[in-house]
Amino acid sequence: MIKDFLQGRFMKHPLHPLLVHVPVGLWVACFVSDLVFMANGNPNFAVVSYYCILFGLIGAALAVPAGMADFLAIPSETHPKRLATTHMMLNVIVTVLFLINLLSRRGLEDGVPTLITRGQFILTVFSLAILGVSGYLGGLLVYDHGIGFKPQLRGRERAEAPRRVA
Repeated sequence: MIKDFLQGRFMKHPLHPLLVHVPVGLWVACFVSDLVFMANGNPNFAVVSYYCILFGLIGAALAVPAGMADFLAIPSETHPKRLATTHMMLNVIVTVLFLINLLSRRGLEDGVPTLITRGQFILTVFSLAILGVSGYLGGLLVYDHGIGFKPQLRGRERAEAPRRVA
């Protein structure tokens, strides 16, 4: 019952891909806020960036149980299991990097920061690059291997698929 809930069976849509949009969106917003801060030095953008990282970490923690439910359902010693393991490890790395980024920002001013260093900005960019690779692998898992639901027909396969007659 819990596994079915975590896999999104109640809504006929995998739950993990739905939940990961929260941290991904917030971490992209962090990057944008960092860029704006670097351009104009407005301390409000450093505050926004800090909270985007913080709430992104909370969102990532909420996505983990659903991801683990999908991961545990994948048969061992298969290509999808290897992809899922890589996806999971990259997500752990990204989460740790954003946690380090958050703590370094807080440590500079012993509270909510009003500045962003070049190093913190570079860490954000590096973290997002890894997140992009992980997201690509997650997409492969869902759309090409049907993890969480049946695979969708794509491109040429769709055109060649037999059509149902109503």
